[in-house]
Amino acid sequence: MLTIAGTLVSLRSSASQTALFLVLTWLLITASIATGLVAVWLLADRIRKGVRDLAHLRDLEAYVPQLIRFRHRHDTFVISGDGNATLRISCDVESPNAAVVPWISFPMIAEVPPENPAWTSVSVLRVSVDGVESDPSIAFVRRERKIPADPTALDGRLVESGAVRVPVSLDPGRTRCSFTVELELCGAFGFVEREEKCYTDVSYVTESLEVTITGRDGLTISSSPWAQNRVEAQQLGMEMPDAPESQLQSRFCRTADGVRWKTAQAKLGYRYAIPVRGRS
Repeated sequence: MLTIAGTLVSLRSSASQTALFLVLTWLLITASIATGLVAVWLLADRIRKGVRDLAHLRDLEAYVPQLIRFRHRHDTFVISGDGNATLRISCDVESPNAAVVPWISFPMIAEVPPENPAWTSVSVLRVSVDGVESDPSIAFVRRERKIPADPTALDGRLVESGAVRVPVSLDPGRTRCSFTVELELCGAFGFVEREEKCYTDVSYVTESLEVTITGRDGLTISSSPWAQNRVEAQQLGMEMPDAPESQLQSRFCRTADGVRWKTAQAKLGYRYAIPVRGRS
């Protein structure tokens, strides 16, 4: 700048000064355009990297079920008469091929009255992997809040669905772990004194699956007397139930001090619903 100022002072001709100003203006405009183009390129490159990262996460989420095996899974529902419940999911998992698996996810769905505040049906209270606690506030990932195709089937309720992610951090040096997830399901069992369903999605190969459903505060839980099967099975993404699979799994479901279903034959890619009724 001092050099330019000295040059301007040394110029006696106003025409020369005008010409120099024009040149400098052109240089400043050119520099601004170049700076803007560089900034746009950097932003576009960052967006491309972000898109690639998201695509990688989607691919990983689709691929992870092939890398993980559940040796045992136990879901425990405890339902109260006000329609709320707690769910505890305890699992022993392994990666048979010693793959790198940073996290796994559980699909979660809840049927709630439309007047309930949005996205309050599922609250993660605790996530613990081999005794190490992680932040539960970031564990639940929202996916969809919708009215079902047949609203009368759910008494006009909405369905909120998402996934709970668990940082298992498996790698070739650590191929097994145990974890516990505790959740609060708010308003998801408002019709428990008539009939409600407890859902379990099998997204990974599972050697042993156990579901226990009990009541609290004086509520007694039993299998629904109106359900055709004690366990209702359907393939994920399909609306129609799988009758043979439902009949097979119902043979392993018992009612005694609550409802208990234990199976070593759970099908990968299936959703199992257990219809229950509560009596005060």
